[in-house]
Amino acid sequence: MSEQGGFGAPTPSGGMTENLDGLLHPPTGGPAPAQDLASILGDPTQHFRLDMDQAPQTIAAFRQVAQGMRDLMYDALRLSNVPAPGLDAVSINAAKEIGQWAASQEPGSLRWALESGAVQLEKAAKALEQSLATHCNTDEVNAAQLRRTEL
Repeated sequence: MSEQGGFGAPTPSGGMTENLDGLLHPPTGGPAPAQDLASILGDPTQHFRLDMDQAPQTIAAFRQVAQGMRDLMYDALRLSNVPAPGLDAVSINAAKEIGQWAASQEPGSLRWALESGAVQLEKAAKALEQSLATHCNTDEVNAAQLRRTEL
């Protein structure tokens, strides 16, 4: 094999320990943090269209998915107790690192990501509820004003 790996990528230059460490501790730079969903929904400069008849189902779906994400947090906690598939140092260390990544409450961990996603969905459901209530109230006020001008 030449300088190219099996998928056309350059072969890593370090040994197995360095490569495994790179997988277990990936770079943390990543993309810039995304604006939260609730603030996007509440921003009057954003343009979203939603059938008002579908809003209650959408709100319920957001809440259902948020609960599902919280339920997955328990599965993530179970990952912290997964036994190593072998008795070698790499297997033992991999099981330990995966368990810590899954169960930690630190930013970037699986548990943190699931909780963060659930919170964002709940905020979005609340923002959508508030928008729906505002829309309904505005409709009622406008209808009342139209009735007064017709009299």
